Amino acid sequence: AGAIVGALHAAGVTPEKILGFIEHKSLYGIVKMGLPKKGMMELSYFREVLHKEIKSDRFDSLKKPLYVAVTNLNKGGCEIKSKGDHLIDYIIASASVPMVFHPVEIEGHLYVDGGVINNLPTEPLRDKCSTLIGVNVNTVDYVAHISGITDVGLRCMDISFKEHVQARLQICDMAIEPAVSKFGIFTLNKAREIYQAGLEAAQRAIAAYQEKSAHGTSASG
Repeated sequence: AGAIVGALHAAGVTPEKILGFIEHKSLYGIVKMGLPKKGMMELSYFREVLHKEIKSDRFDSLKKPLYVAVTNLNKGGCEIKSKGDHLIDYIIASASVPMVFHPVEIEGHLYVDGGVINNLPTEPLRDKCSTLIGVNVNTVDYVAHISGITDVGLRCMDISFKEHVQARLQICDMAIEPAVSKFGIFTLNKAREIYQAGLEAAQRAIAAYQEKSAHGTSASG
């Protein structure tokens, strides 16, 4: 989930180390199965990783600013969190896909993945960045085989916020969209391949942006 990776990056953890947290893990080493009252699984492993790597439960303890999008089920809206306490709870909530993972209760409210409403929250960053980079890993390409309730639910979510994501990408100066639609959220044995796909997509996007900027400078000069 973007919030988990973003938080670890903001805490100063290297990309290679972040990859190492899941590269050789099985599904049952990552999640804890629970009674399916509000969700089937809990993100207990990632909670442990976050507590180990982030020494304080406050947003201002991070080395870089972090903005986390969560959906408040009680209020029925998306909230962007960037200050105060409950840092790790909000990170886990932002990664908690509805029906798959348990919601996270924070101060009497239930929170889940902010992607339910806003899967690319560019709004809080646009006026704070000279160059805004958007990353979309939920490209809706053709999928030949869809099996199981989890696959159906996740596919429906991807389709439902496709147009919103594309609109927000237009706000960005650079868009990175790695070809990872063939991988599921539980394809842990392909973690290195997914990482490499993201790296290559980023390199292509940066090169295209630099070329475009160079042409723009030449034209204006």
